[in-house]
Amino acid sequence: MENSALIVMDMQNGIVNSLEFKDEVIKYNQQAIEAARQNNIPVIFVRVAFNGTFLEVSPNNKMFSQYQASGQQMSLTDESTQIIKSLNRKEDEPIVTKHRLSAFTGSNLEVLLRGLQVNHIVLTGVSTSGVVLSTTVEAADKDFKITILEDAVTDNNSKKHQFLMNEILTRYAEISSTHSWTAVL
Repeated sequence: MENSALIVMDMQNGIVNSLEFKDEVIKYNQQAIEAARQNNIPVIFVRVAFNGTFLEVSPNNKMFSQYQASGQQMSLTDESTQIIKSLNRKEDEPIVTKHRLSAFTGSNLEVLLRGLQVNHIVLTGVSTSGVVLSTTVEAADKDFKITILEDAVTDNNSKKHQFLMNEILTRYAEISSTHSWTAVL
């Protein structure tokens, strides 16, 4: 697992707390994070947040302009954009802030990965139809090797989740369980 990093995406209060079955995905994220730490694999947290007035959001962006119109608070300091406490983020583990679905778009993630000399990313988080799909496709275009931990990602729509995991994401990434991934570390 040399030159790997675990990227924990959108495991933030405002997103995770809206999940119907959040306990499972939290448990598997905790296991992946602990295994990465024990094997000296960098853990990078990614969240979505905006300035207080959503200056980063174009009216053409269907998804995020709805957040803006609803009056939802998603600034850097809002509780909704903070990483959930149960993941026990360490002080030296970076938080990358993004402004779109992909963890790469509008963030310093690629620069951070290149600085760490990472060429293999292991993805966890929510949601499969959002950040997981977008980040996977962009990472493939950037020539990263990609592993998705299937039990550490989820979506509020289980049919979408299963379709993406079985039919789409396999084109770009190795799909593994958290247990299988940790067994080879």
